[in-house]
Amino acid sequence: MKNTHTSRFMKSNTKVILYHGSNQAVYQPRINKNVFTTDFGNGFYVTANRRQAEKWAKRKARYSGQPTLNRYVFDADQPDLKILVYQADIDWIKFVIQNRMNNIKDNSDIVIGPTADSKLFSVVNCWKHGNLDLDEALLKLKPSVYSEQYCFKTERALKDLTLIDKELVR
Repeated sequence: MKNTHTSRFMKSNTKVILYHGSNQAVYQPRINKNVFTTDFGNGFYVTANRRQAEKWAKRKARYSGQPTLNRYVFDADQPDLKILVYQADIDWIKFVIQNRMNNIKDNSDIVIGPTADSKLFSVVNCWKHGNLDLDEALLKLKPSVYSEQYCFKTERALKDLTLIDKELVR
């Protein structure tokens, strides 16, 4: 179920460590507005899962640059930010599909939720073609462990994301 609130991470005096995998150091995160096939639309993507960010860094550096892990701290005590939090459920699936088709505009500052993978799209495809009903599709997705990602969608949200350090990924 989609929740609009100051998420479970947003507690008083909370600092959250987040990682961004890239092919370079990213000193000044910016909202990427030219990406049309992302889970949560345009934004700056990070994760609390170091391994996931390392995979992203290696993937991005395949063609140029060096795989770089950028580590940030986010001051999560921001009650004025509009934050959407998704679980791995039908609302999340719909939101991801709409974003991947570039058919959605939302006014959130940050979106937090699972990272979609090829299994998700395979199951959704079976559901769309009538090979699975919705309950079967959700059951097939339930055992999957999806890394959580954060998409910073506004400059207002990015202002509280600070680079701590960076390192090359081996």
